[in-house]
Amino acid sequence: MRMNKSVLILLLFLISFVGFAQRDLNAGGLRQGGQGQGQDQRAQTQTTKAKDDMPPATDYKIISRDRDTTHVDTSLSIHKQYKMNYLRQDNFELLEFHNVAMPFNRLGYDFSNSQLNPSIGATAKHYNYLEAGDVAYYETPTPLTEMHLRTVLEQGQNLKTLFANNINPRLNFSIGYEGLRSLGHYVHARSDAANFFGTVNYRTQNDRYFLRLHVAKQDFENQQNGGLADSSIEGFVNQIPEFDNRASVEPQFRDGSSRLLGRRLYLDQDYILVQGNDSTQNNQIRLAHSLQYEYKNYFFSQGSNSEIFGPSYETSNLSDRVNLEELTNEASASYFRNDIGKLAFKARHTGYNYGYNSIVIAADEVIPNLMAGDIIAVGATYKNKIGLFDLEGETMHNIIGDFNGSYIKGRAGAQIDKNLRLDAKLNISSVAPDFNYQLFQSSYINYNWNTDFSNIQTQFLGGKLSHTKWGYLEGSFTQIQNHTFFGATIDEYSSIDDLYTNVSPQQAGSDVSYFKLRAGGDYHFGWFGMTHTMQYQNVVNGAEFLPVPEVITRNSFYYQDHWFKKATFIQTGFTFKYFSDFHANSFNPVLNEFVVQNAVELEGFYTFDVFFNAKIRTARVFLNFENVTEIFTGNKNFSAPGYPFRDFTFRFGVVWNLFL
Repeated sequence: MRMNKSVLILLLFLISFVGFAQRDLNAGGLRQGGQGQGQDQRAQTQTTKAKDDMPPATDYKIISRDRDTTHVDTSLSIHKQYKMNYLRQDNFELLEFHNVAMPFNRLGYDFSNSQLNPSIGATAKHYNYLEAGDVAYYETPTPLTEMHLRTVLEQGQNLKTLFANNINPRLNFSIGYEGLRSLGHYVHARSDAANFFGTVNYRTQNDRYFLRLHVAKQDFENQQNGGLADSSIEGFVNQIPEFDNRASVEPQFRDGSSRLLGRRLYLDQDYILVQGNDSTQNNQIRLAHSLQYEYKNYFFSQGSNSEIFGPSYETSNLSDRVNLEELTNEASASYFRNDIGKLAFKARHTGYNYGYNSIVIAADEVIPNLMAGDIIAVGATYKNKIGLFDLEGETMHNIIGDFNGSYIKGRAGAQIDKNLRLDAKLNISSVAPDFNYQLFQSSYINYNWNTDFSNIQTQFLGGKLSHTKWGYLEGSFTQIQNHTFFGATIDEYSSIDDLYTNVSPQQAGSDVSYFKLRAGGDYHFGWFGMTHTMQYQNVVNGAEFLPVPEVITRNSFYYQDHWFKKATFIQTGFTFKYFSDFHANSFNPVLNEFVVQNAVELEGFYTFDVFFNAKIRTARVFLNFENVTEIFTGNKNFSAPGYPFRDFTFRFGVVWNLFL
């Protein structure tokens, strides 16, 4: 067991924290909102009443780019437990690597969203990259602070902080930063990450002009070791005692590094030209404009060349670097009427510059260093409520530029009664493959190409039936033409090295048809509860191009109640997760992409996690024992060919909202 004295210190901290909260409860009432709140207000002093007269947590608004508004949630539930991870989102369809902030292999796919233009690629580096739509804006009556702390594996921490405040009720700002450093258990597997963003949210006194602005700077760096060498894989699988010391396990190499840098300026503004003639904003006309400038760099470097990637132009100090610079302007005009809904027309211009510092002269071709140009697109959106149904639609089409692209999205939802809701989604898209599929340069000779691929054509149809008591059932069917992927061409498999030598971008020669069905729900019996999520999926056509496990399941059983005279809300239990065998994609550190392969089958396995969580006022404390089964059975599981799954680990975390 890899537990040290810090575990005891953290447990003592929790006990002290609970005692402090209990004493604080005896001195006065708790803040309103969320679970575990006090009920007795009569014993409060006048000073305490003044403090508790502050606005409730629901008044601290969080606004998305699409103007959807939620509020700060200080409750504790099993779904908060699922999101207590590096990504701070439910990772049901993701398979994590051994260290924090490493890539995630995919157990399932979601094709309900689409983009109009290609991106830089290196998708394995983008799991925690904040895109423009991921940044939230705040409207707070008083200063708000959120602190998120979680331990990592060795020699580091994961800390995220947010501060939001208003200069006046119409002008709000926020500043956020997330920093991570984790050494990892294996040789040369350190992770470093940093996300910084600042936002401004403004509206005029007459509520006719609105402005939102954010800046973001992000940096993700990982040491790369290529996974375990063949000799180490054999010892790891056979659980040889010498391999229990993970630092002694030999990797493929010890001198690789990859890094993604991103900088962005985003501005979104709209003006109500005609206010409308009643409180429902009937006949309102609104003008809007958005600007986004983003600059990304992807690097891969290595001290000396490794034969597993094939021959190279240099034998030492290998350095690959690619840049993508984009400037996007979008203007729109919308009209709203009670009987026809909201209709908007928009136009968008994107200037892009993707490239390297030099050209590559190969034996049979010259590989250029630059792809640059301009793209003009036009589109429309529609939103309305007709009877029980909420309807939304959006379409965009590139009309000028080097890349053809288009999408049509539709959504319909109906609240059939107070407990039952039905939702449906449609997405039809055509987009060029990411830039790294079209043009890539590397110090490794086999990793240089200039392709001419067709657009990826995707048709998605999905639906979801939700019941507040019985849970939900959702399904989707996706058809893909010209599915594009990185593939490993293996004539005869002999070692893990074969997954790296001959890797190239490819397009499927036949259509890919992907079916997914998921069911789940929360069920409570007094103090006890259970939450189940079960997914069946099948690639009807083209399974060799889109490998997925047939079955994924996650089942949680827990106890929850108020302790210490309701000063603390406790939740404790365990989670069981399983997926079936499949040919999992291999990870390629040069590309920072996952590669389709059919030589190595990943045996399905189950994990067993134990958790003890507590809510004390507006703080949530998480104690997690991850992959407990390794204590009894050992760990011989992999997240991708050559990359071992995480060992048993104790993790401590705190999420604390402070309202001043």
